[in-house]
Amino acid sequence: MENHHHHHREPLIQPPNTAGASYSETVIDMETTPQDQDSDHDPPSSFSITFRLYFLALLALVSLWANLEASRGFSITIINASGDQTFAGKRFHLFYESNDEATRMVIKASKAIETFLYPDNDHTDSKKQVSSIIFKLAGSNSSDGEFIVVDSEGVVDEFVLKVSPSILEGSDFRHDMLLAVQQGVARVWLWDGKGESPKDLINGIVEYITSNLGGFGRLPEEASPPEEGFSSAACWKRQDPRAVAGFLKHCERRRPGFIARLNRGMKYGWHDDMFGVALGMPVLDLCTSFHESLMYNFSSL
Repeated sequence: MENHHHHHREPLIQPPNTAGASYSETVIDMETTPQDQDSDHDPPSSFSITFRLYFLALLALVSLWANLEASRGFSITIINASGDQTFAGKRFHLFYESNDEATRMVIKASKAIETFLYPDNDHTDSKKQVSSIIFKLAGSNSSDGEFIVVDSEGVVDEFVLKVSPSILEGSDFRHDMLLAVQQGVARVWLWDGKGESPKDLINGIVEYITSNLGGFGRLPEEASPPEEGFSSAACWKRQDPRAVAGFLKHCERRRPGFIARLNRGMKYGWHDDMFGVALGMPVLDLCTSFHESLMYNFSSL
């Protein structure tokens, strides 16, 4: 079964042949046509003028494309590990690979998430370095049931978004794929406290970001009522990512830029006081007010 790779990065160099893999590249042929022997004596024809104008326009487009690539700052590789012989592989190739839709989805999500997490240039030293994003349709479904898994595979600044083939088997696969890509890209740009940040918190931040990007599903604060025995002190440690996203939205309203500050802090590790430092106030105070608002909202239904 063949893996299909689609690369987007300057310069456009054809990679070496690799066993079991084929590469599709966008190659622009810049070779000029030989001039006619009598061109020094004959006036330029309309065809010659048109060709020259076309060539100049092509150069301008190539230059614009190169500038856009350079400004993005990272390469994107598309891999179809399911191949063209499976249902998921065929659908992925048709809707996402052949027309570069997969690349556009990653670029659009990355631009929005970068803007949210790193809103100004005052903290460029804390911005996560990303040199490459590999968007891969896996050859088989994930054993843990996750739709998308983000992994660096030991390569510095390179991240692999592995998407389960099952995500393409549903009737609403476009929605599911877009949401999965947004969640994956959010994880790429988020710091994780050197692996020590609470998993529930990271999941909640991802949920908050994606709910604001695409408006998917319910609003975070409408996710679920506080369960029996729920402690207001544990409002950001709940397993339901929508519930955590609801509290993060409450924090962001009270202290705009809170999530961006928290993310910058998680570059250097994690400690229990980090949440309160990013808030600029004791986290228990906001947990209590959030818990009270939840109780009021659900008692009013």
